Amino acid sequence: MTIIFKTRCDGVRQKFHLTPLRPKIKKLYLEGLSSRKIGKKLGISHTRVLIILKKENVNRRSLIKPIYNKNHQKLTAERAYIFGVMCGDGCVFSGMANKNKWKYKNYIVYLAVKDRDFIDEFVRCIDNTYGVIPSLYLRERNKFNKKWSDIWIARITRKEVYRDLSHYKFGTEDWRIPKEVIKCDNEKIIGSFLKGFYDSEGSVLKGPRSFNIVVYSNNLKGLLEIKYLLKKLGINSCKMMKDKRIHRNPSFFFAILKKKNLEVFLNKVGFAIQRKQNKLKEHLK
Repeated sequence: MTIIFKTRCDGVRQKFHLTPLRPKIKKLYLEGLSSRKIGKKLGISHTRVLIILKKENVNRRSLIKPIYNKNHQKLTAERAYIFGVMCGDGCVFSGMANKNKWKYKNYIVYLAVKDRDFIDEFVRCIDNTYGVIPSLYLRERNKFNKKWSDIWIARITRKEVYRDLSHYKFGTEDWRIPKEVIKCDNEKIIGSFLKGFYDSEGSVLKGPRSFNIVVYSNNLKGLLEIKYLLKKLGINSCKMMKDKRIHRNPSFFFAILKKKNLEVFLNKVGFAIQRKQNKLKEHLK
């Protein structure tokens, strides 16, 4: 055990026995282990770990993990796809959470869907844009009820990612397309945004004598902006209609009809969800 001597302000010389864990704690922290995990691993309190790190003159890491891609705000096809998903099934929220009697604020970007290929594309775009790989979970529901689908969940708990996306107007009732996408003339970026939105909200409907791609939303202004972007790609759609079914909340919808419009949609937008993509391809054959 290491022994050191210190002289008090009144001249009294004191003897101190330093814990043998002191160099080990410093080493583990500098290797990247968190102070809480060090305490749990060594069987000592978190407070004691913090005191030892302070006495060892170790600068503590910031609790806010940075975004590794410094150019994440540049509008790319991947960032546009994320925007499209956030206008649909994705959500951004914050709230208080508890862990081991500690209260803290959580910042979450979240997507829950039944298609694995949809989740995989979202994860790829998040990784490409922010340099962060979301946590991926499977919520099994089919074993409880055969009518339910299993749900894939992608979850990001990075404050900086939350801050970036929360600047935009996303939400079920009042989402709006980001201005940089509306003003963009790059067809690849517009198509990528629309792909994210149609993966979330688009339905491919096939009947005995008809075939169309339709989107529903409670947000009339948002849907009108979607029609505008489709028009920029040369895709004509039918007029906006109101869903008058009694059992549904007031919502609006429009469809893409005619073979030439569907062909342009396939070539310039398409789906990351293969079951929708394959249904569209089979019809156009």
